[in-house]
Amino acid sequence: MPSSDPDSIPFRWEVPSFDPPKPPKPPKNPPVQYPTVEEVEAIRASAYHEAYELGSNQGFIEGRESGYKEGQAKGYEEGYQKGYLDAHGETNRLHDALKELLQTLDGFPEAMAQPLTQLAFEIGSRLSANESMERAPFVAAVQEALMRLPRPGESLFLRIRPEEITTWKKIVDDPGLPFTCSILPDADVQFGHAYVEVAGARIDVGQEARKALVSA
Repeated sequence: MPSSDPDSIPFRWEVPSFDPPKPPKPPKNPPVQYPTVEEVEAIRASAYHEAYELGSNQGFIEGRESGYKEGQAKGYEEGYQKGYLDAHGETNRLHDALKELLQTLDGFPEAMAQPLTQLAFEIGSRLSANESMERAPFVAAVQEALMRLPRPGESLFLRIRPEEITTWKKIVDDPGLPFTCSILPDADVQFGHAYVEVAGARIDVGQEARKALVSA
């Protein structure tokens, strides 16, 4: 019968292990707590709201910048085209006005020649060929005729229309004349003409003759 004394119990010796110690076993993970359906919907709604806000803000910024650039480019193009058209129209208007001015200046000498000639004629007529005969031009015409004659002092005759006798008589009867002159009424003398006759020579001293001298 075996003994109950512990010292008398046989001991089993085991060969020691030279292997490295085994790492400790990881602790067991706690059980996964899956969210409920309500929590999943809440998370989904929150993410949707955040993404919507972010996308809206980003889209607003990008849209504003894009719209600003597009509006600026379009406004510049429209303004440039309008300014170009306005400037083109103004240039054409100035070109036409300048062309018309140059054409007017080209025709200015021809347009003014006749009026200036007429003006000079009228001025000359009033100065030296008045409607009524004056003593000075009559005396000058007769003296010029006498200078052409070989013998001065010949008898002078003034051939005029009968209705002009009164006008010319005031001149012929002037005591200050350096010569004597007799009036010869002649109905064949045309209106505006009066002839000084001496020794076969005839000089027209009438109004029309004096106007012809002025216009010449």
